[in-house]
Amino acid sequence: MSAAEATSLSLSGPRKAAALLITLGTEASAKLLARLPPEAIDRVALELMRMPAVDATTRDAILEEAYAGLFAHAGVLPGGENYALELFAQAFGSNKAQELLDRIHAAQQIIPFDFMRDIDPAQAAGLLGDEHAQTIAIVLAHLDPRGAAQILTQFEAPLQVEVAKRIALTEQITPEAVEIVEEGLRRKLASVVTEVTSVGGTRPLAHVLNQVGRTNERQILEALGEQDSQLADEVRRYMFVFDDIVLLDDRAMQRVIRELDAKDMALALRPATEALRLKFFNNMSQRAAEMLREEMSLAGQVRMKAVEEAQQRIIDIIKHLEDSDEITVNRGGTEDAFV
Repeated sequence: MSAAEATSLSLSGPRKAAALLITLGTEASAKLLARLPPEAIDRVALELMRMPAVDATTRDAILEEAYAGLFAHAGVLPGGENYALELFAQAFGSNKAQELLDRIHAAQQIIPFDFMRDIDPAQAAGLLGDEHAQTIAIVLAHLDPRGAAQILTQFEAPLQVEVAKRIALTEQITPEAVEIVEEGLRRKLASVVTEVTSVGGTRPLAHVLNQVGRTNERQILEALGEQDSQLADEVRRYMFVFDDIVLLDDRAMQRVIRELDAKDMALALRPATEALRLKFFNNMSQRAAEMLREEMSLAGQVRMKAVEEAQQRIIDIIKHLEDSDEITVNRGGTEDAFV
């Protein structure tokens, strides 16, 4: 194998394509780039910006592979961000070129523990299972609530409670600590900010618990309350669960019902208290309430999972209406709820 062939084989596909585009020059490369699918453009463009120059050995290897030695330039060819911008401008126009460049820059911003988002929750729990509860809390606090919830439910109940408690109590974490945790999980932060970052607290924990399912949510909150009742109460103030629908005033309840699916209501109300059922019936027309009762009576046995999923869909609609200021959710006490 020649040195040129060895060099070519050592390059990844996108990097090889970037080297070829630099070698061919902007005019020819612009025509080629415009024919690539969008996902390939982003990968190749990122490599273009990372490649400041193409040396003669790499150039020859690329050309031998792609065009059997058709071209033969000498010396070092310019690459880098300026070349990428010029190439994009010829391929897509100046405005879109800058937009593409900005998108690539944004993609280069590394989010702490971003690699965890692509791991199956069971595998992620296995990776974290031997870690200290504080370490697990730091990781989960950086993930989106749904992903964090899926991982949290993989642990045994005592560890769930301990991790939940630490998420709530850990309101700030330094970048240095984040870096140590990531390195412990065999990853290294690409960039470290110097300021303190807010990652946890009772509100993020409430968002996580809203996604774990009512059974797990109840168990965690009850156990957390036994250890620290004040902390558990603070978490509850930021939460909205299905039973809290009784706290809606009639006007808000009527607005919510207009958005709900009858089958979801029939499922969700199967295990509900009589007070909660009346909250729905009393804010519907007599005909609609009769039809809902009939739907509930006709349904056979259903899995609890299906009931919880229907309840979650209703909760999501309430949250959406709250976020858009169409309704107000009163949590009781002196403060409004955070939904």
